[in-house]
Amino acid sequence: MSKHRWKNKWAIFLGFAISGLFLWFALRQTDYESLLDAFATIRYLPVLACASVMALGMALRSVRWRIISGRPATDHRHFYRATNLGILSNQLFPGRIGEFVRIFTLAKLSNSSLPGPLASALIDRLIDMLVLILSALALYLILPIGEEIEKWLSGLLITGVVISIVLIVFTKSSGKWEAVLAKITQRWLHRWPLRPESFLKELREEFRRISVGWISIELGLLALVIFAIDYLTVASLFFAFNLPFSLQAPLLLWVFLAAGSALPSAPGYIGIYQAAAVLALSLYAVPAAIAVALATVLQLTILSVALIMNGPGLFDLLKQALASEKATN
Repeated sequence: MSKHRWKNKWAIFLGFAISGLFLWFALRQTDYESLLDAFATIRYLPVLACASVMALGMALRSVRWRIISGRPATDHRHFYRATNLGILSNQLFPGRIGEFVRIFTLAKLSNSSLPGPLASALIDRLIDMLVLILSALALYLILPIGEEIEKWLSGLLITGVVISIVLIVFTKSSGKWEAVLAKITQRWLHRWPLRPESFLKELREEFRRISVGWISIELGLLALVIFAIDYLTVASLFFAFNLPFSLQAPLLLWVFLAAGSALPSAPGYIGIYQAAAVLALSLYAVPAAIAVALATVLQLTILSVALIMNGPGLFDLLKQALASEKATN
């Protein structure tokens, strides 16, 4: 077995181990009867509202990705299918494989080489990270939080500052650091059938294109709207479980869920979401059973919406994307 395959197997094992550890942490604070009682309190109209808002958020993410790529509106269906398939893949497979699936799917559907989809997907995720960091900063300033959570938020903010500085230097540089950056990124890009120089060139060009003019304003507005939709998605579940509501509570839960989803995990972030919900909602004295039930309903809603939005031909397209990703290992 090749070295890369061994690494992939260890990454999958690590993801399941982390999910198992977090799931144990969440479930040890509750019991079977309490969980049943928590699920019995669900109000289904807010869950339906959550699904509707979530579907809109997925659609807008595909729009944002297309704008970052600089492709015309006539190509939007490719971005729509690739985005939805990537989200679904993260619910069905471990290790955030959906990120690979959506990039390979876009490249296949649009008949383009990988540097473009990969660079635009990376920028798309960096925008999500920026929104997460700004949200964490807001919570840091307005919430009376414990020492442990304060350290966690501080680390997230420091990470954001470092990433921002690196991106600014990279975008403004004239290319003299290209050889150094190529060596650094070569290790990260070992799974991709492309040259680091091609990827870095595409990434720099896209950063420069979206950082000036109307497109930067358009992306900023889209990021704000997507953030509001994500907030409403989580807030809907507060109403579904009839939880005490404050403006900060859904934001805190969303930050925990978004940060947790960056960890290696089992399919659908099992265990990660449950532990994140227990930790975040404990600040509002929400019982662990309700927090676990809320996270589980969120996972099932994401899976259901992704299945519906992918529509006919889903499994054929998914098999093709997985085959392309496997061929690069």
